[in-house]
Amino acid sequence: MSAEKLKPRISCCSTLVHTGSLLTPSLSLARRYFSSIQSKLVTKKITDHALSPRFAYTAMHGIGGPFTTRSFTTFDLPPFLPVPSQFQPDATFPTVSFPNPEEKGALDEAMKFSVESSCDIVLANDPDADRLAIAEKDRKTNTWTVFKGDQIGVLLGTWMWDQFGKKSKAEGKQVAMLASAVSSKMLKTVAEREGFIFEETLTGFKWLGNRNLELQAEGNHVIFSYEEAIGFCCGDVVVDKDGVAAAGVFAEMACDVYARGSTVKEHLQDLYTKYGEFVSNNGYYFCYDSKIALAIFDSMRNNGKYFEAVGGYKVTGIRDLGVPGFDSATADNKPVLPTSASSPMISITFENGTVAQFRASGTEPKFKYYIEMAGKPGVARATVEEDLQTMCAVILEELLKPSKNGLVTP
Repeated sequence: MSAEKLKPRISCCSTLVHTGSLLTPSLSLARRYFSSIQSKLVTKKITDHALSPRFAYTAMHGIGGPFTTRSFTTFDLPPFLPVPSQFQPDATFPTVSFPNPEEKGALDEAMKFSVESSCDIVLANDPDADRLAIAEKDRKTNTWTVFKGDQIGVLLGTWMWDQFGKKSKAEGKQVAMLASAVSSKMLKTVAEREGFIFEETLTGFKWLGNRNLELQAEGNHVIFSYEEAIGFCCGDVVVDKDGVAAAGVFAEMACDVYARGSTVKEHLQDLYTKYGEFVSNNGYYFCYDSKIALAIFDSMRNNGKYFEAVGGYKVTGIRDLGVPGFDSATADNKPVLPTSASSPMISITFENGTVAQFRASGTEPKFKYYIEMAGKPGVARATVEEDLQTMCAVILEELLKPSKNGLVTP
């Protein structure tokens, strides 16, 4: 066959872009993507933006700029102000020590620009725009709140429930949300209170996405999925983490909050008041020898007996996703989630409502911990924070001391 016959052809009405001898469907896909956002995620609640916050946006030297710009247009939001020093793609990432909006100091450039430009909220995508970080400036004190991934997850999840989930439930549909196992348990509490399905998966959107598709195939309306590492999936536009759609959803929510005379931080506190104070302490140690991590897990297993208490705190539940696996919450003590000999994870539930989880990173030399305390009704957040700080010091010392010399504080 001749080269001429092999050469791609397009008609004058084609939606594909012809670049040399290649065809790229980018324009067609983008149009379909934003059309889906328009029909599935936009609420059209905000018609007057006189009270809306001013947004600054950073692409973190990545590719998110034009797409998040179009996301704002799709949601009919007031245009954001781009952080000029970080808006254009630049593989050298000149203004950040590490191009991850989760890292300490990564939002400094954007917050500085926001102060100079009188912006209220910073939205930050990572370089490939699949994740979203957010910070808000208090207009009265000029202090910043950098929201944790779990807090953004709760804000987005409750918004999706209020705007879309309640309607679906009223129509007789089963509504569902998902989160990774190491994420906050707050949406589980919301689900129990409001009456929708909530499930956990292993960490990573390959697990969240596959379970999302399975639940959809079973007839459920899956309205939100997230992992605490600032990865969010709003609706079913794409079954993966998507910082572009999430930015639009969050910005629309923020406009609604500001229109009611509140701030995002105050709105989050209202959710805590309604569903309970959930306070987390997540962190990691550098661990350069995989044998050290395995030794920690072996110590926690206590020869298969585990622990009835840690540092004086009574244990009420254990889930071990190593091999062969153990889960005290199931009738046969077999975990529902998959187990792994090379990537184990142990979760410990305490009588006082705290859940402590431990895992070794699969991509970095880190041993990670995720500890969250759910405050009892009526207990002030400051008290829960103080109690958690005290408890964290005790259980980290107790559980990690066998390998103390092998873990390096960051």
